[in-house]
Amino acid sequence: MSLPRYLSVPVALGNAAGTLTRVRSWCNNRNMSTWDPPTRGRGSADPGPRTSTGALPKAKPSVNPGATVKIDSHIPRSRTQYSTDLTDQEPTDGRARRHAAPTPTLRQFLPRRPSALITLGVALVIWIGALWTGLTFGASAAASDGEPAEVIVATWMRDNNMGWIVARLEDVYYTYIDTAQVGGTPTISADLTSEDTAGLDEPAVVAAEPEPEASAAIDHLQPPDPIVSPVDTPEPKEGEWQPVGSRVAGIPAIYVTRVRADDVHTSYYASAMWIDTKLAKSMFVPGYQEPGGPNPFNGALPEALWPQVLANVNGGFRLADSMGGYYYDGEMVKPLVKGKATALFTKDGKLRIGKWGRDFDMTDDVLAARQNLDLIVDKGESMVKNANDNVVWGATTDKESLAWRAAIGEREDGSLVYVGSPYLSAEGLANTLVGAGVQRAMVLDMNNWWTAGFFFRHKADGTPLCRKLDPAIQEGCDRFLKPYKRDSFHFLAADGLQIGNSASAEAS
Repeated sequence: MSLPRYLSVPVALGNAAGTLTRVRSWCNNRNMSTWDPPTRGRGSADPGPRTSTGALPKAKPSVNPGATVKIDSHIPRSRTQYSTDLTDQEPTDGRARRHAAPTPTLRQFLPRRPSALITLGVALVIWIGALWTGLTFGASAAASDGEPAEVIVATWMRDNNMGWIVARLEDVYYTYIDTAQVGGTPTISADLTSEDTAGLDEPAVVAAEPEPEASAAIDHLQPPDPIVSPVDTPEPKEGEWQPVGSRVAGIPAIYVTRVRADDVHTSYYASAMWIDTKLAKSMFVPGYQEPGGPNPFNGALPEALWPQVLANVNGGFRLADSMGGYYYDGEMVKPLVKGKATALFTKDGKLRIGKWGRDFDMTDDVLAARQNLDLIVDKGESMVKNANDNVVWGATTDKESLAWRAAIGEREDGSLVYVGSPYLSAEGLANTLVGAGVQRAMVLDMNNWWTAGFFFRHKADGTPLCRKLDPAIQEGCDRFLKPYKRDSFHFLAADGLQIGNSASAEAS
């Protein structure tokens, strides 16, 4: 049976040491010396003249018998030389003295210089580190959902306890590399008509207001008042809520607007989406990795529900970074923390946003409770006191750096507002939510890729047509319809209501 490779070297060294010991023993038994210190300098091949029997002549001491020769301790000695008196150099019986064979040790087979040992140790550590990196990074890359390379690297580092390094690197990135422009005008339009109706046969009909008969017959909410832009001269349609997506019983359930978040970085819009909770129900879908616990849908919205989907958005931070807990369908995955911002999903399809222990507690009708940091808006006011509070609402950015950010909030009438866009400060995010009439809001996931919101049109056969809330969102916009590693919030047509207009307005 062959030995494993990792045992071959020690076994070979052991065999060699055993052979060397037997050779020395054989030589000693035959009155032979395996090593005589050279008398003519290190490396001399000629030990000097021998007697007629072949033995070396006995050394004649140049001192009186019995005298002891003192050896200068400053003179270096060979490993095979022994410190002794001249009277001990010759046995008293006249036989030639034999040198004892030293026992081989592991030290003989290792590098003699400390620097060589250090080099060997460093090389071994590097090799092990490279092997570990290759194995763990390969697993992270294989589990990616189409994320760009930088997102895969950041995910791998967070999975291996290097999240603090990622946070510092992202802070540097947003502060010195991907910096927000000061001044200027937006490069995208605040008018959503062309984006909403792309690919439809009758865009004029689709964009029309709901029919009066349908509005009177179906209970629904009114969209918020326009958000006041912080700039002196707003762009056309800026801050105005515009109906988008498929209608529910002929009535718009989703409205979207774009508005500047501050009067300094005027080249960027904050995109906001309003959800009518009379026409839409809410659904929480756990990701297949985050936040852990039960995973009934493998991170995807069941395909049977696609004809009813109106919008979906990203969920919260990784559970380990959320500073809160998580409950789903009877299982407390991580204990809920009193006072933390909570998104509470009930079994009848409602979503509430508030502070755990104050605005709600555990009841029988709770399906899911997802916590994430503290409320960024509470009682209709921003909880961000100054620009330095950015770090409180996500460790990625500190001070005044701007990044992709998202949050979801609840208005007094129970309707919901989601905001998700690039180049947002925590202050700008909170101010936009307050401008939309939000009373309580919870921060959701942040940074490129993880912040993503979508709304939907449908073909006549029920196939959803996705639209990005912000055109800068990367990759396709159906990511939450398919298996996804992190949790997502979905909004579907309410029970008993069907998607579509009374007129044939959807794509054929």
